[in-house]
Amino acid sequence: MPTIGDSVTRAKRLLHSNTRTEFDALDAEILAAATTINLKYQTDGIRAGSYISVGDATQGYETMYVHSRNGEYATVMRAVDGSTAVAFTIGTLIEVEPRFTGHQILEAVRDAVRSLPPNLYGISTLETTVATTGSAVNFDISSTGYLHVLQALRSPRSQRDRWIKANVKIYSDSNTTDFASGYSLVVQEGLEKDVTIRVTYAHPFVDGTLDLDTDLVTTVKMQSQMQDIPALGAAASLMLADESTRLDLHAAGDSRGDAALNAGDRTQYSRNLQFQFDRRVSQEARRLMALYGVRADGATSSVFPTTIR
Repeated sequence: MPTIGDSVTRAKRLLHSNTRTEFDALDAEILAAATTINLKYQTDGIRAGSYISVGDATQGYETMYVHSRNGEYATVMRAVDGSTAVAFTIGTLIEVEPRFTGHQILEAVRDAVRSLPPNLYGISTLETTVATTGSAVNFDISSTGYLHVLQALRSPRSQRDRWIKANVKIYSDSNTTDFASGYSLVVQEGLEKDVTIRVTYAHPFVDGTLDLDTDLVTTVKMQSQMQDIPALGAAASLMLADESTRLDLHAAGDSRGDAALNAGDRTQYSRNLQFQFDRRVSQEARRLMALYGVRADGATSSVFPTTIR
């Protein structure tokens, strides 16, 4: 299943597709408290005053500042730029002065997931039993939250019948004395016997904890068809924030002079990423609308995206 780490890897490919970055690797494992690292290839770019991005989608990403360099050893400041010090294994990749560090990309992916427009949503199904003696029951969907009902069915009246549509309403501000979760389900029709109600409902993406190994499908409740969207959103937002900075020589492969670098190149690429993001959001919103159409409460959702800015 796709994870947050997979989205970081995908975003890195989008952001670094036209750049040349120097790489090195750790020649020995390091603990989170270590301030000296052993360089495998002794890359020239790792010198006093440089920044390096260390890590991968499995171990985590950390930004370090190089204080000094002595041959194969570098003395570094750990956990720079809001990153967290991590214990890394031998062979861990080092990016030298990357345009965007692994930690920056991870944060951008998290932001992208948390800022997706409401016309994209998670979908869950829950069953509950409603007795003839009362039409309102506790409906515990507190772990996901709630937007609106997509489909409600009631169990068959007899063995020959099928599940049929049910008229229900969910309240998210119910009295916790009577409804412990704060959510209640009300069946708005008469019941001739106790029935099982099966509700498929829309809810916000579950984005409380977004670690590298967080599963986008099983934990965040994002449908698998949407897995490319967080990476596009992250790449677009990073490039848009960076578009005022002149396109650096890395993007030109160090082969063009500064006069030949067009400051609009980066702006155009950021706009292309934003266009792709908007297009994918719109496509997925339309797909959801085609699947579920008009909401059970009679409202409809816009299929047009709200872009990340």
